[in-house]
Amino acid sequence: MVSAIMKKVSSRRGMRWVSWLLALASVSSVVMLYYTQNPFLEAFEARTYDLRFKAMRGPITPHPDIAIIAIDDKSIAELGRFPWTRTEYARLLKQTSAAGAKAVLFDAFFPEHESARADGAFAEAAKKAGNVVLATSFNFDPSFRITSRIRSIAEIERAASGVGHINFLPDGDGVNRRSRLLIEQDGQFIPSLGLMGAMVALGEKTFEPDVFDIVLGGQRHIPVSADYSMWINFTGPPKIYPHFSFADVAQGRIAPALLKDKILFVGATAMGVYDMRVTPFDGNTPGVEVHATIADNIISERFVRQTGLEALLDITFIVLLGSMAYFLTTRLRLYTALPATVLLASAYVWLSYTFFLQGHWVSMIYPPVAAFAALLVGASFRFLVLERSARKMRAMFSSYLSDKLVARLERDPEAAKLGGDSKEVTVLFTDIKGFTSYSEGHTPQEVVARLNEYLGEMVQVIENFDGTVDKFIGDGIMAYWGAPLEQPDHAELAIACIRAMKKKMKELRAKWEKEGIEPFYIRGGLQSGDVVAGNVGCEGKKMEYTVIGDTVNQAARLEGTAKYYEVTFLIGENTYEKTAATNHYRELDRIRVVGKQNPVRIYELSGFTAGMDDAAIDEFNAALVLYRERKWAEARYCFELILQRVPNDKPCKIYIERCEFFMKNPPPENWDGVFNRREK
Repeated sequence: MVSAIMKKVSSRRGMRWVSWLLALASVSSVVMLYYTQNPFLEAFEARTYDLRFKAMRGPITPHPDIAIIAIDDKSIAELGRFPWTRTEYARLLKQTSAAGAKAVLFDAFFPEHESARADGAFAEAAKKAGNVVLATSFNFDPSFRITSRIRSIAEIERAASGVGHINFLPDGDGVNRRSRLLIEQDGQFIPSLGLMGAMVALGEKTFEPDVFDIVLGGQRHIPVSADYSMWINFTGPPKIYPHFSFADVAQGRIAPALLKDKILFVGATAMGVYDMRVTPFDGNTPGVEVHATIADNIISERFVRQTGLEALLDITFIVLLGSMAYFLTTRLRLYTALPATVLLASAYVWLSYTFFLQGHWVSMIYPPVAAFAALLVGASFRFLVLERSARKMRAMFSSYLSDKLVARLERDPEAAKLGGDSKEVTVLFTDIKGFTSYSEGHTPQEVVARLNEYLGEMVQVIENFDGTVDKFIGDGIMAYWGAPLEQPDHAELAIACIRAMKKKMKELRAKWEKEGIEPFYIRGGLQSGDVVAGNVGCEGKKMEYTVIGDTVNQAARLEGTAKYYEVTFLIGENTYEKTAATNHYRELDRIRVVGKQNPVRIYELSGFTAGMDDAAIDEFNAALVLYRERKWAEARYCFELILQRVPNDKPCKIYIERCEFFMKNPPPENWDGVFNRREK
């Protein structure tokens, strides 16, 4: 079955479709894991919630009106073993009332009678204070149905201004990250102690449960889940809020100004009382501080939201990071794509943390998982299928193609049709002037050493301008631009290359002269046009990628013709037309090469003949117009003036001779100004 599938996708387009389908499958799998809340990934996600608090954000400034009255070790040492008599609580309330505290919330309930005197004293003090909130607690079965409720005795509860539940609902790992703000019993919603503290602080008497929302007083909205749970935005580690020892407050040893207008949560902080909770900041956080933090979140409106908007962002980033990571595998090799994906995932982690600081909990796990899953799928598919083509391309082209173009071919091998394709290219032929004579005057070792040095430098220049070195023909070089990959600016690249070759040859000649070695010079021909590009040869024996056609022949003829005009590079008409807007040329002639009926114009690029500056080129072109208008005397005079400035210019000498010939032997009326080359 696998082989059948591979046959169906053997084409490049088919492989590309399979590639993207695999990427889609990997991203879709992560989306599915997100929706099903995979326990393994959810556990990691929960850990990132803790990480954002403790390792990334750190503590923040708590609300200044919240404080803790601690049932601490000092109080136990002074007042005796806990629990204490309720007369101590009555003394505490008298002190907080006298100091002007806004509310006192007990993280404790009083379910049994102590004595009429003690119970009465506490109830009277609570009623007189008018701002006391007591605790209640619920017991649940495994289905989270209420089985029982623990509350204070009726006498004390009636004296209080309100009741708040103190139930904690830790996650599976025991960490408290959420608070159930409302618990429904018999159609009545019981607020949490933290919510009650916030309501007192805000002066709100009512709350309205809504869908994913609790509204206080008709205007303040608290984001919650379907079961009225709120994510807790922890302010810091234990003792982030001011702590006052219970005994110190009850004995009047705390300055009233420190208690005035405060929301005071009363609860155990002593380790022996065992009211410790695990929070993202610490594994031993007094439960009373968690209630204080919940009140702080609501009062300060510092919420952590995980609503439909955050879910939409999660899905968006899962798809986005997965797609981007897969795109990297299609454009980069694995050893480059991997660190790029790590960088991408790191940037996203920073982004998700930025969202967190704004109160939005977007997933820190699922999008990076999607990125690495897509990377793994993409890299595996590329290695098993696509890299096969890439390796073939590298083996075929790496010896005579620039690394940049080889890399492009690896990414998209289809860009080069190895079976043959029509392409528009620019072809270059170069040759060493008088190489036969040079070879005869030097030892074979010297000839080969100089030739290798020259060829090495020229190949480097050609590759620097993204050219393809086709072959060496003795001391000559054949190169082209526009194949195997499309290069819209192939003619411009070729022109820039021959300028660089001229500069490099000047450097080489200076070096050779300094070393006492006889230098040599080169010439070349350049022509643009259509060719047939593809693998040519005997399959299984000798194959090479090359270009063939009339354009190649013309470029070769131009290289030979450059010798007749004694110029360094001869430029064909097609190349001239593609580059005339950015370069200055002089038109040398209109010739008909051996074996061709249609004549072509030939040009020389400015800067290649000493003394032939742009002004001289313009004068030459003007003289050529006079020549073709049969104004032989005027044309000769102009060419002679140019020759005085450029004494060794062979084209000027050629036209002076032609003018003198035609003055004596006028051409026929149908003369087209074409010079017929008799040599290749």
